Amino acid sequence: MSTIQRRKKMKHLDLFTDLAPFYNLKELVNVSSNRYQEEGAYRFERNREIVSISYSRFKTEVEALSTYIYSLGINKANLAVIGENSYEWIVSYFATVYSGNVIVPLDRDLTAEETRNLIVDSSSEILFYSDTYEDIIYYLKESCPSVKYFIPFSSYLELIEKGLELIASGVTAALEVDIDKDSLAAIIYTSGTTGKPKGVMLSHNNLASNTVSCRHFVKVRGNSMMVLPMHHSFGFTTCVLYYLYTGSELCINRSLKRIKDDFLRYKPYNVFMVPLIVESVYRKIWDGATEKGKDKLLRTMIPISNGLRKIGIDLRKILFKSVVAEFGGNFEYIITGGAPINDEYIKGLCDLGIDTVNGYGITECSPVVSVNRLGNNKIGSAGPVYTCCVVKIADPDEDGLGEILVKGDNVMLGYYNNPTATAEAFEDGWFKTGDIGYLDKDNFIYITGRKKSMIVLSNGKNIFPEELEGLIVRELPYVAEALVYSKDSVLTAEVYIEPEKVEEFASQLDEDIRKMNANLVPYKRILKTVRRDIEFEKTTTKKIKR
Repeated sequence: MSTIQRRKKMKHLDLFTDLAPFYNLKELVNVSSNRYQEEGAYRFERNREIVSISYSRFKTEVEALSTYIYSLGINKANLAVIGENSYEWIVSYFATVYSGNVIVPLDRDLTAEETRNLIVDSSSEILFYSDTYEDIIYYLKESCPSVKYFIPFSSYLELIEKGLELIASGVTAALEVDIDKDSLAAIIYTSGTTGKPKGVMLSHNNLASNTVSCRHFVKVRGNSMMVLPMHHSFGFTTCVLYYLYTGSELCINRSLKRIKDDFLRYKPYNVFMVPLIVESVYRKIWDGATEKGKDKLLRTMIPISNGLRKIGIDLRKILFKSVVAEFGGNFEYIITGGAPINDEYIKGLCDLGIDTVNGYGITECSPVVSVNRLGNNKIGSAGPVYTCCVVKIADPDEDGLGEILVKGDNVMLGYYNNPTATAEAFEDGWFKTGDIGYLDKDNFIYITGRKKSMIVLSNGKNIFPEELEGLIVRELPYVAEALVYSKDSVLTAEVYIEPEKVEEFASQLDEDIRKMNANLVPYKRILKTVRRDIEFEKTTTKKIKR
């Protein structure tokens, strides 16, 4: 698709272009500090006190830690970071790339051995870590010879002071490092549902272009709360980079166990979430309403509210004030991605005054490829294609379905130390996502499944298990999770029923599946069901590992 064709497709989108683009992460820190100065950048808890950090203070601390790193003789090296979400984690990331080094964010849920493998694979020379990982540090010191310095977050304030002293004494080499926009910024190891993790190499411009495109499509008001893991590209780009670029305050949730308390503490207006958290929010709303005896009232008010919205009268903030109050009183907007989501949750939350839109991305694309927008939200789609890239469908069938290919400024440099995998990932300059879907006339993406998980039947028919899994969860609300696969040529559904619903519904599972099958073409019908007692193992973005 030519640039002209792409612009024509974007005409109906009314993009937000009020902020000048940036091209590397050092520039982002500097421009944001100059633009927003003493406005609040981050709010978080430290030593049981709430701390607020301004944009100018953030830049000062990034420069201080960057200078300290440079003083250790660490130059053009890979530096790893691991830990729960924290302000110290963010500063460690930016201090690394600010001084021309490369950051390697590590999955906080990895085992000690898996952590070691990625540190060794990346040849990281520094490991920044949360004190909660102190128990594996001795093992890592013995088994990671490339690491010269192990730096705990507990030493953060001390190192900032040392960095400030160095700058005051005239040591400014780190601050003067020029960053080429196409230079490597981050190596992010995939947590895919299949296979060995690969190190995705993202340049400064990859991340910058994706952040700028995010602004083109998404404009939020008020503060946000970070609940996504920072080591994952979806969380870091859409929350940390996007909010730094737009001048919003980001409040940091350290653990999902504290999410309810943090909603009430920080009172966010908007939050980026993976579908599993969105679904949890939706269920808690209705469970709470049922417990208080208000569920019938809500069900009565929703159709009235929706009818008024059709004639331009939106009273959701008034009618559903009590719902939003459970989340601090300001909650109005969710952007979700990272995995498929049932349309029921998007529509259900929108009905209650929490507008929810879905997007699509993949780590190799920095990561966002498309997202829906308020006022232009096609429920069921993953939204229109971002401005930083173009998408085409490879070898589409009669329904327009095929593998989604992406080309653009957001597409990775390649896989770290893995030229074979890099070559296999591209076709004539197009990145092969491995996802199957189609584009509509407005350039909105629809995802139907993963190429690797596609089931090919003996009659040549193709089945995307994600389609059936979504159907099972939607049609059988007592089923929390489902996984569809072919075993001995028999299409099988393995399901996990919410524990509190097992006694009531387990006995009707097979009958409900038969009823569901009646509305499916014969080759898509589930012929066997298996009930499991524990949740499926998942990646850190809460996708079931196949």
